Amino acid sequence: MNLKRSIPKKRFGQHWLINDEILEKIKKNADLNEKDFILEIGPGKGALTSRLLDSNIKGLHAVELDMDLIKFLENKFSKKENFSLEQGDILSINLKNSRQFTKVIANIPYNITGPILDLFIGRLGKLPKYNLKKIIFLMQKDVVDRIIAKEGNSNNGALSTRIKLLSGVKKICDIHPSSFNPPPRVYSSLISFTPLSLSSRLDLETEKTIENLLKITFNARRKKLRNTLCSVFSKENISNLEKQSEINFNLRPQDISIEKWIKLAKLCNTIRS
Repeated sequence: MNLKRSIPKKRFGQHWLINDEILEKIKKNADLNEKDFILEIGPGKGALTSRLLDSNIKGLHAVELDMDLIKFLENKFSKKENFSLEQGDILSINLKNSRQFTKVIANIPYNITGPILDLFIGRLGKLPKYNLKKIIFLMQKDVVDRIIAKEGNSNNGALSTRIKLLSGVKKICDIHPSSFNPPPRVYSSLISFTPLSLSSRLDLETEKTIENLLKITFNARRKKLRNTLCSVFSKENISNLEKQSEINFNLRPQDISIEKWIKLAKLCNTIRS
């Protein structure tokens, strides 16, 4: 195959990163070392792959959906003994030895952002599938802005609260559409996640309760907590929860801090027990 004739495919959500400065920034923020085994999702033509393999890493396993790129990538990195490649959909393939991966790096197709976050960062109330030290994703800017939003910000929502209870989060930079081929219609952002160890997370029961509270309240985010919680608690319980949690139930869910969600969830569990 003559790859020069190959163009990014819309059905795969392909926007290949071509900005050398951003590629180097990804590599720098990955904090690579000799113990790292990297999972790269969607290597494309291998621009980032080349930089990562130039580091002193233990290995890199790439998963590419586009069959047309597989032969090209195999030839390009045939002399790299610490490189392996697999064709398939990252959301459905069964990765062998998945526990060996230390870090995940990807330019995420925007149409599958949610499922990828669930897969690698995890979900509240569930044990993680992977044991990762760091995740670096290139994502749509408005999603990143929602993830990093704090209480009181209109972007703050269930997504932000969930992820911050599962991982440390750091926005690295915004990226202009011209950094890609073809340019997407929106700005992108580079973001780093540091998944919390199990010992640093809340107990699974508290996490499950927080997840339920987030679903109940943010499904009607314009309503006050008092009006959404009445669907699951009696007026007496709501009054007690408000008093003991020291949360103003006239607030809306986007105004509640993570610390207050935790306190409220633990109090809810005492009522149900």
